[in-house]
Amino acid sequence: MKYLFYIFISLCLVGLGFYIGNNYKNTNSISKTDQSILLERIKDVFKVVYVEAQFNEIINHKDYTWFDLSPFRKIAMIRVQATVHAGIDMDSSRLVLDENTKTVHFYLDTTPVIISIEHTMDYFDLQQGSFNYFKPEELSGLEENAKSFIRQKAQQSDLLNRCSSKRNEMIQLMDDLAKGIGWKLNLHPNKKIVPLN
Repeated sequence: MKYLFYIFISLCLVGLGFYIGNNYKNTNSISKTDQSILLERIKDVFKVVYVEAQFNEIINHKDYTWFDLSPFRKIAMIRVQATVHAGIDMDSSRLVLDENTKTVHFYLDTTPVIISIEHTMDYFDLQQGSFNYFKPEELSGLEENAKSFIRQKAQQSDLLNRCSSKRNEMIQLMDDLAKGIGWKLNLHPNKKIVPLN
């Protein structure tokens, strides 16, 4: 009985030491952040955005080691709000004017693409166990998975079809403008540029 009392007192002292150590560590923590911006390169691009869509996603992530108990479990509930822009990448397009025949040759890759995904992530419930905690690369992985899932859902939606419809309206408008000044528009979809003689 005497040994149990000493073991109990020892465990209480060890627990008290951990508690005081954690509180001391948290109260005296100093945080410093340095930021620097490096400009790598600037590139001219020409992309036409036709359609914008809003997506909301809720991610429930649960991970545990050994047992599904609180000290071994980590849980994250994340809301992802994304704005997806779809359009046509005009970098490979070109207009060639033939003044002899009054023809505008428009070389254009007409395939609609997702141009950008802008997203924000809100962490509503982030619980970590004593023996199982989130590493920064795990949170980055969750963010990448969320972005790729939104890209996949955007491609499965009617976003790109609506983009094709808007593209056709733009081409019709260009054709009407060319006809209005006495020219003809010749569209060369998905072809390489052929120089005129």
